[in-house]
Amino acid sequence: MKDFIHIVKYKLLIFFKNNSSFNTRSLIKNLSSFIVYSVFAVGAFLFTGNALSFLLLKVKIGSFLLHRFISIILFIFFLAVNVGNIVVSYSTLYKAMEVSYLFTKPVSYLKIFAVKFLDNFFYSSTTLLLIICSVLLGYGTYFKMNFWFYPVSIFLIILPFMITAASIGVIFLMLILRLSEKIGVKNVLAFFFILYLVLLGLFFKISNPVNIVSSVMHFYPDINGYFGFLDNPILKFLPNFWAADAFYWMSSGKIINSFPDIFLQIFTAAFFFTLALYLSSKWYFQTWKNSLHFSFKKRNSTKLKRRLISFSNKSSFSPQTEALLKKEFLQFFREPSQWIHLSVILILIIIFIFSLTSIDFKLLSTFNTAFKTIIYLVIFLFNVFLISSLALRFVFPIVSIEGEAFWKIKSSPINPNKIILIKFSIYFIIIFFISQILNIFSQLKFPSELISTSIINTIFICLTIVSLNFGMGSFFANFKEKNPIRIASSQGATITFLLTLIYLVFLVVVLFIPLFNFFNPKKTHLPATLHYLELTNLIIAFTSILITFISFRLGKTSLKRDI
Repeated sequence: MKDFIHIVKYKLLIFFKNNSSFNTRSLIKNLSSFIVYSVFAVGAFLFTGNALSFLLLKVKIGSFLLHRFISIILFIFFLAVNVGNIVVSYSTLYKAMEVSYLFTKPVSYLKIFAVKFLDNFFYSSTTLLLIICSVLLGYGTYFKMNFWFYPVSIFLIILPFMITAASIGVIFLMLILRLSEKIGVKNVLAFFFILYLVLLGLFFKISNPVNIVSSVMHFYPDINGYFGFLDNPILKFLPNFWAADAFYWMSSGKIINSFPDIFLQIFTAAFFFTLALYLSSKWYFQTWKNSLHFSFKKRNSTKLKRRLISFSNKSSFSPQTEALLKKEFLQFFREPSQWIHLSVILILIIIFIFSLTSIDFKLLSTFNTAFKTIIYLVIFLFNVFLISSLALRFVFPIVSIEGEAFWKIKSSPINPNKIILIKFSIYFIIIFFISQILNIFSQLKFPSELISTSIINTIFICLTIVSLNFGMGSFFANFKEKNPIRIASSQGATITFLLTLIYLVFLVVVLFIPLFNFFNPKKTHLPATLHYLELTNLIIAFTSILITFISFRLGKTSLKRDI
């Protein structure tokens, strides 16, 4: 226990040492962070209350359907925490130089693992907890919950839920490294990819939101009861179901009925966290040595691939442009967590597209106008959220990962505008291409007029999000942090993410009325409704140009300052 306390003290000393400097710049950053956090917290609180009021009083979906939608959102949240911990934990538990230092000390592997796991969990979960607390406050206020609801929800439902996801993620990571020693990295990754693919496909098949809405609406107007008999039995074994079910019973005033779900949540979290600690005592050091071996093999195996982009090859680009382009490529792929995380996100996007194509949207004709509008907006905003996740994870850190050697590029006879343009263009083109594919395939079963409008909007939305992450990433650049994942989880990244969420709310406000009029059967003048949709294109385009201009100015100014 003493060793564990010493390691915790060591981590706290490093934290305070890195965050104790006081200057005007840090004061401005902290003040702006406080303002953004406060505005977002108030906005999330108000948005949650208004959204619940609209869904329950205007659309009249009923409390049961509301909490089944919450269950699907929680499943996506669970998956994000789970997969994110697989990738992030690889950098934190295996690639960090601090781990190598701690292994030289007379400390058990279990204690090192426990400290690093908890450090990684709380470091990467700050933003999520802020969002959840704000949403829970709005949720509890709307349903007029007592004070006890908030600590119970956070400490007995949400935190165990997140610990379960993180623990399963780190267990899978140790299994991947353990099995890779025997059957090879590619075979193990292929196995886990197929496993995730099958499980995700199964979930989206048995939890089709359109089908459950159609089933519950057969009982209209008596839709506030509990229709648990409509749930697939498999779903009742998932943590997201227990959390949503507990919230349903608490919001209905039947608190005792939520106890089994809360107990299952706590027991499952304790079980998987204990299992992760047990496996770490057996496997952590061995898998750490395996990771070193794989890194060595990776460096040797990539020598041939690097010849393809050797600086000695001829190119149609100018020497400066060629050097910068190849540098960006090598800089990205030299860090395994970069391309592994990108692959995981792309796989999730592909699964999401196939899941949407399997949904029978013909049932939409039986829903009212508000419901059709909400379903379309949810899909559209989820697409935008995926684009935002890509930008935050890969665009925000691109200046910081240059490291302290960035002075070599800055002191070279290269126009700073060229550096900015090349860095921005590479990531914008890739994310823009992904966003359009995601946008088109996710809306194939909607009217063609909406698809064409959405394509135009996506162009400017993608430009806005990439520009915002590039500008904020330059302003909050940290050249001493080598881990791009930790950079994407830093204070500056959190502020950028919150600003992105505010932008998503702006999109909802701008798009809702034109879409509502489009889906309204009483509106027979299609050209008029399309005219309003075109006006939204102009509003989004103007906002995009303004944010892009400000972001580029911010990025250019930030790159001129000393490291």
